[in-house]
Amino acid sequence: MFKLFKVVLAVLLAFATLFAKEPDGNKKYDIDISRMSGTMVYGQVYQMVMYPSKYLGKHIKMKGIFSSYYDEELKRRFYGCVIADALACCSQGLAFELAKPRKYPEQYPAEGDAIVVEGDFDYEKDEGGSGFPIIRNAEMQTEK
Repeated sequence: MFKLFKVVLAVLLAFATLFAKEPDGNKKYDIDISRMSGTMVYGQVYQMVMYPSKYLGKHIKMKGIFSSYYDEELKRRFYGCVIADALACCSQGLAFELAKPRKYPEQYPAEGDAIVVEGDFDYEKDEGGSGFPIIRNAEMQTEK
């Protein structure tokens, strides 16, 4: 009888872990760059830039420096999270697009402020046939 109880308990615990949900407020990320070392960050972002199709739709979290750029030809402002490598010599960045647009510059951090961005990885093609990775449906917070 005791063995049967152990078996039933083990099966119930296995099912409980399979169907357990994350508590609200603890979001899951497919890739959390914010917790990686500088060397790992460089390698991960390089992979995302070079092989974007492997990352399409993945939920990404990253930490870096806020940057923006206005493209005169496209009449469009781009926002980026610049991530430094271990030696801070080979910075890379990923563009992001907020889920809830804000007014620039009033509702954005200052250039160079530390930020945390999370959102869904996508790839935007331009008219010339090339393109760039972009984090869509993003949420951005300044880091204190």
